[in-house]
Amino acid sequence: MKYKSFTKLLLLAFGLVFMLASCTKEGPMGPAGADGADGADGTDGTDGVDGNLSCLVCHSAETMDAITTAFEMHAHNEGGSWGRGTSASCGRCHSSDGFVEFARSGEEIGAAVSTPLTCKTCHVNHSSLEDDIPAPVRELGVVEFIAVPGTDWDYEAGNLCATCHQARRPHTDYYSSEATTATRTFTGDDIAVYQAHGAVGPNGTKTLNATEDTLTVVFDVPTTHVYTNSTHAGPHHGPQANIIAANIGTQMGTPFEQAHHQCVNCHMHGEDGASGHSFEADLNMCNECHGDLVDVEGEQDAIAARMAAVEAALEDLGAIHVAEDGVHPMYASLPKAQWDAFWNFMCLWEDKSHGVHNFGYASQLLNQAENALGIE
Repeated sequence: MKYKSFTKLLLLAFGLVFMLASCTKEGPMGPAGADGADGADGTDGTDGVDGNLSCLVCHSAETMDAITTAFEMHAHNEGGSWGRGTSASCGRCHSSDGFVEFARSGEEIGAAVSTPLTCKTCHVNHSSLEDDIPAPVRELGVVEFIAVPGTDWDYEAGNLCATCHQARRPHTDYYSSEATTATRTFTGDDIAVYQAHGAVGPNGTKTLNATEDTLTVVFDVPTTHVYTNSTHAGPHHGPQANIIAANIGTQMGTPFEQAHHQCVNCHMHGEDGASGHSFEADLNMCNECHGDLVDVEGEQDAIAARMAAVEAALEDLGAIHVAEDGVHPMYASLPKAQWDAFWNFMCLWEDKSHGVHNFGYASQLLNQAENALGIE
């Protein structure tokens, strides 16, 4: 009996729940209301620049082909220096990826695969497409000189150039306050070179073995001398920014006046873009400001003649070897003044401007070299 009563109560409760659910069911939607008033129209935007009138000023097929052709013929793109780009200490200047990363974060990396520079190495995307669109260049802050800690370079777009076109080491890296000796062996063509011109120091020796295929040289380096310990000795390639700043020779000098002597003003000239991307300086631009007051080519010729005399004297000393492909430092122990002459010459030779980057400083460094080498 109790079981039947419980079952009846359960059925009754279920029925009540079903009835309540049915009673609360939502009814059909009513008719739609009247439309509201339209909002106010927005302000018309400004018409953009016609791409054919702005983009094609630079990005026409003719212009871009000319730029590409000029750029591909320059050392920024050709040559074998890109093999050094996988080294972390070299990558910022010897690979496109390494340079982009250094410009972005200041970190020096070795590229996984080193490639030459491309347009995107130095250029970034346009921030806008309005009138007077400039060529967007990567922005770099103040560039600290690697070889002269505590000094820097800050010349707008020239910062991009000075990031790499600067010395990698100072002359003081080669100085030593202790006497020493160094022994090296030479074979092949180097035997004749070091027999004829090797600077071995006051008590150095040269010994050719019995079969005459190996020359052993002992370089004596007293405290009065400086030892050139590498055939790559010098400020490294491209110390142009240091020559302009007058801070890489064995003597400090007067910086070149920079107000209108920006790197791009001379090396990125031309309306067609192609002449600028050859990076060949147009010396005629000097006349626009200086007129006939400065004979640039005449001064360059004078510096070149002085450099040639210093070069010959340094080769006679055994400080350098001159070959068809250029000047090569030699292992050598030289009196300090003569070694300083070698260093100053290498700074100017690597600059490759024949003084135009800073005529006053070039003359100052040559004065020291000429005095040390006895050149009248």
